[in-house]
Parts: sequence; structure tokens; C-alpha cells
Amino acid sequence: MTMRNSLHIGRSRGNAMPYIPVLGVVQAEFVQSLDTQIIENVLHFKPDGLPDPTEMAELGAYLAAWWNTSMKIHQPTVQSLTVIKLTDLSSAISPVVTYGTGMPIAGTNASPALPNNCALCITKRTALRGRSYRGRYYFGALNEASVTANVVSPGLTSGVVSALNLLRSFSTASADWTMGVISRYFEKNPRPAGIYTPITSHDTDGIVDSQRRRLPRRGA
Repeated sequence: MTMRNSLHIGRSRGNAMPYIPVLGVVQAEFVQSLDTQIIENVLHFKPDGLPDPTEMAELGAYLAAWWNTSMKIHQPTVQSLTVIKLTDLSSAISPVVTYGTGMPIAGTNASPALPNNCALCITKRTALRGRSYRGRYYFGALNEASVTANVVSPGLTSGVVSALNLLRSFSTASADWTMGVISRYFEKNPRPAGIYTPITSHDTDGIVDSQRRRLPRRGA
């Protein structure tokens, strides 16, 4: 799954850099426990208007139900979704909603988990080319029954890709949502405002990847 994205830009030469807004976009952080280690996946969603806390709470409920139906079957029992943090990226003081109803949601795959760093890299694709219009989702944890040498089984790869594709476009009670990729920098320079591009597909090469920061004592 994607490495944790910071909501606040760090410091450069002792001066705080300005916040880079992404107007109308909600960031969803899936906070999980993997064999006692905290890991995260980050996705971005845009409603058909400007988001408000009610819509964000509805989004949290929808994503929790999606995880419960489409993702936990691929996760080992040592992994649980513990909370979903939803942040309106429109400004540095926009609303934040934390959704935790019905959690933790533990994985139901009985096969033993591989080490925490083992992951399946899913590429987020849009209709445009270039680094600003691509993203990655690092699915973890992998389990023994789904990996042969360095190759993830087609059953798991197709299952995860299909699950993510379900989030490309959907509706909650108050809004229609699309999932996309955001870019705050171009050629290492900050943009005045971030850009959002809808995702058109997901794919993977099915090769085991690594997220070293997910190992015990490394940090999320």
C-alpha cells in the first residue's frame, strides 16, 4: 500500500513552507495494525461539490463497508483496519473527520502472513501521462498461500485490483465521488495549488515489492 503521506509540508532552510491546498479533495488514511506495527494506505476522493463534515462521515462509512466486504478477505488475521482519517485538503484549516464505527476490522485470510515489508504494488493510472498523473498503492500484508517465490498469485492480484476499481466512482447519500491522484509538486517545485486527476484504472506486475518502513521498529 502507499507510504504514508504527510498533510503538512516540512521545513526548508529553517523556514516553514506554505501549505499547498488541493481544492475540494478529501484524503482518506486507512490506519491499520499489522502484527502490532502501525501501517497506512492513503487514497484521495473528490465529491461533486465542496466536501463538508457530513459528506466526509458518509465517505468514511462507505469506505469501511467496502473494506469489510472487499478487502478483509485478502488480509491475514494479524492485520486489522483500526480507523479511517478523512481530511479536507482545501486549506490548512479545513475539516477533519475520524471514522471508527465497527472497527477494528480484522483480516479473514487464515494463511500465515509474510514479513511486514512484503507488499504488492498497485499502479493508479489516469488518462494523462507523467509522474504527476500516476500513483501507487502498496497492498499488505501478503500471505504465504498467495506467493510463490517472488510472484503473487493471480487470484490475489485480480482480487485487490478489482476491489480498488470499485472505488473509482460511487455515490453516498449526499454526494457522488470519484477517486483520483493528486500532485502538489512539479519538477520538485511546489505548485501554487495541488491538482487532482481522476483514476481510470489500476494494474500491477504481480511481483513482490517491499516497504521497509513497515518492518517492526521502523515506523509507519
